[in-house]
Amino acid sequence: MISPASLPGSPTAHRYVGHFSCATAFLLGIGLPTSNFIMNLSMVLAVICLLLSRDTRYVKVLAKNPLIWLPALMVVLLAISLLWHHNLYGKVMVSKYSKLLYILPLAMFFVLSRSLVSYFAKGFLLANAVILAASLWVGVLHMPLGHIDPLNPSVFKLQITHNFFMALAAVIWLSLAFRNHGLKRWGYALLVCLAIYNIVFMVQGRTGYVALAATFGVWGLLSLSTRQRLGMVVCALVVGAIVVMVPNRAVDRLHKGVTEIQTCLAVSEGNADVSCDSSMGLRTAFALESIKLIENAPILGHGAGGFWYKNNEADFYSINPHNEYLMQTVQSGIVGLALFLGWMWCFFLSAWRLPTPIRNVLVALLGGYLACHLFNSFLLDSSEGHLFIILTAIVASYSVAPPTKEPPATGQTE
Repeated sequence: MISPASLPGSPTAHRYVGHFSCATAFLLGIGLPTSNFIMNLSMVLAVICLLLSRDTRYVKVLAKNPLIWLPALMVVLLAISLLWHHNLYGKVMVSKYSKLLYILPLAMFFVLSRSLVSYFAKGFLLANAVILAASLWVGVLHMPLGHIDPLNPSVFKLQITHNFFMALAAVIWLSLAFRNHGLKRWGYALLVCLAIYNIVFMVQGRTGYVALAATFGVWGLLSLSTRQRLGMVVCALVVGAIVVMVPNRAVDRLHKGVTEIQTCLAVSEGNADVSCDSSMGLRTAFALESIKLIENAPILGHGAGGFWYKNNEADFYSINPHNEYLMQTVQSGIVGLALFLGWMWCFFLSAWRLPTPIRNVLVALLGGYLACHLFNSFLLDSSEGHLFIILTAIVASYSVAPPTKEPPATGQTE
């Protein structure tokens, strides 16, 4: 809770602002994996908390942080490109990426109290636990619940978002399992196992596999001893062997993805529309088209909305290459890519200076995003993009209000 003494003027009303802020942070965590309406409402409530607190002490310090101004420059570069590039969806792209401007007010919000990060994390993990329970209820027990498909039991969000958020929640639960003891440790371990099962064997989509491998790999490398790392590798190999030898949908999806890429790459240009008309085939076609566009305008790109791919055979078009690195380079050239990679690097450096438990989780989450950016434009997407700007805001807020050295083992990072 926010202490009245910590805010300018210290009126009695600040105690209620503290409760309101904690509720807002908790609601924000719940809204991300469940509802865009709740998420957007929580963002507005966070701004209201700032206005009520009237705390502007750290605005200048935060504004000078590259975690704040690098993403802002990315948006400015896209907006300026509208002056000389008149792409059909240029304004739409600027609107979608304008969420990067929310990092500063969100950082100011999390500065209000260290506990706000904990409330946000608890809301996010609670929502994912409920989603996991609902998915298992339908997918394993085959009990009807709303419009959830038993063959692809994603809940609230589409399968990519469901799997990605579940993978991020799983690595946080894993860290909590190692920090707790007794029943809590076994409870978190059970959540980890169920989340992995849900991602690998139940909900369709391959993004979750990438997120799992990246987040667990990075966290294990940073957090475990040499013996524990070997144990983790052995467990991964055993699970991998079982997955390969026992027929299951996970192996089928991986094999299908590889086949789709090979088919798309092998065809002649005239038949590309037919042979690339699949999930990974389209991503391959997007990448090839992006490379052509980058070669034509390597420095400043083609401006906002500069990517365009049309599949005449399927009467389908896309303005999204499903690769954040290609998206930034096509739209803003090498300059835009440098700003984006600079942002990721500053996130890593800032997270690396934090206490070990928090550092390891944040760097693992960053690793998950960096890996999945190869197959998705997550900054463009609503839920995934908002989560990353919130994570950036949290890391930026720690630059002026550092977390405690050893956060409580029973809660999330503060």
